Amino acid sequence: MKTPYNKHVWAVLITILTIITLAGCSPADKTKPTEEPNGFIPSLDQQISSTLNVVGHYSNFESLEEEFNLFSQYYPNVKLRYTYLEDYNKNISLALASDEAPDIFFTFPWMIGNKTYMDLFDFAEDLSAESLKIDLSVIRDRVLYKDTEGHIFMVPIFSSTNGMLINEDIFEKEKISIPNSYESFLSACEALQKAGYKSPVMSYTGGTFLLFPLYYPLFCSEILGNETAVSELNAMKPGAGEYMRSALERAVDFMNHGYIDLEECSGIENDYNAVIMRFFEGDVPMMLGTANTVSGTEKRESQSDAFTAHPFKYSFHPVPSTEKGGFFVENVSLGFSVNKNSENLDIANEFIRFIVSSDELNRMAQSKRMVTPAKNMSLDGIYASFGEVEHISQSDVGILDAVDIQVRTAGSRVCKGEMTIDEAIAAYGTLSEK
Repeated sequence: MKTPYNKHVWAVLITILTIITLAGCSPADKTKPTEEPNGFIPSLDQQISSTLNVVGHYSNFESLEEEFNLFSQYYPNVKLRYTYLEDYNKNISLALASDEAPDIFFTFPWMIGNKTYMDLFDFAEDLSAESLKIDLSVIRDRVLYKDTEGHIFMVPIFSSTNGMLINEDIFEKEKISIPNSYESFLSACEALQKAGYKSPVMSYTGGTFLLFPLYYPLFCSEILGNETAVSELNAMKPGAGEYMRSALERAVDFMNHGYIDLEECSGIENDYNAVIMRFFEGDVPMMLGTANTVSGTEKRESQSDAFTAHPFKYSFHPVPSTEKGGFFVENVSLGFSVNKNSENLDIANEFIRFIVSSDELNRMAQSKRMVTPAKNMSLDGIYASFGEVEHISQSDVGILDAVDIQVRTAGSRVCKGEMTIDEAIAAYGTLSEK
């Protein structure tokens, strides 16, 4: 015989089950957007269907594909098509004017203010527009490029810097400390040479890169905040080459010590794959390069028979050009711009809004082994030492790309003995990379 108490219990249970069932079937639950830890909430119809066309100069772009896979969790019917554009700098304007124009395209700081690429930014969406709700505050101000009216037509995706790859196993074996001052740099090179390393430092000698990571950061540090110097250098004013003198003197001083053997380096055919594969031979204590070089190291570890047989620990460091050490001179390596005439403009802007967050920018940088432009900087461990030196942004310095070419060419010529320092200074404004 059932008691009133049992009837009461069953009534309560039925009520609870009804509430749970109704809650589980709530239409609000089905439409609630998924929120990632980075705070992204979709702003468009998640059933939108389209294909986003991205063009660039990378032959492959795995980190972009990884990001798009995450983005597709929000927009499952949006597809990505990435296209490598041969001779990118020459052909991107033609691509944007074609019937198959890309939705998103690569841009670079050196294009800004360059007459050759003025029309390129005529196609670009103003990504700072409030209506787009792109949170640009997560990006370091010094790598955000604005026009005179405050518009932003490019968001930085990767940053880069100059430095040297160090074979830490060699330093440990020879009981030498990784140098953090110019004097200790020279001492380390001397000790390594005595230990049998003919060229303690190696570098790609083609083009104008030779010793650039040593003298260029020093040059930037010396003109930083000097408006007169920057103005005269940018204007290619006669006599402005004098601002290069101390940086060139440091470069020549190092070359005179004989710690970099040009003949040994001559077999390095390019400044990317060949540099990495030569370093992985395991007998190079220090190899000059850039973050772009570092980005290719992880993938090539398995491609090097020497490294596979005898792996070693390596890291990337500033080249110490002063007694206080080196510098972290940062420049934007890659930016994204959105084609404002795109037929997929809304979803293209939405994708930019998605990746412009600390989480996604850091994720992309670590996947590519580059430097993140996010304020909440998460550096790959290989760059750890760059967090310990003075940080200078190329945009803070304020020099144009044409100045970079003059300094790079002057440094290369004096390092190779093709010019004296005085001759390079006098030729400032007329030097050609070719």
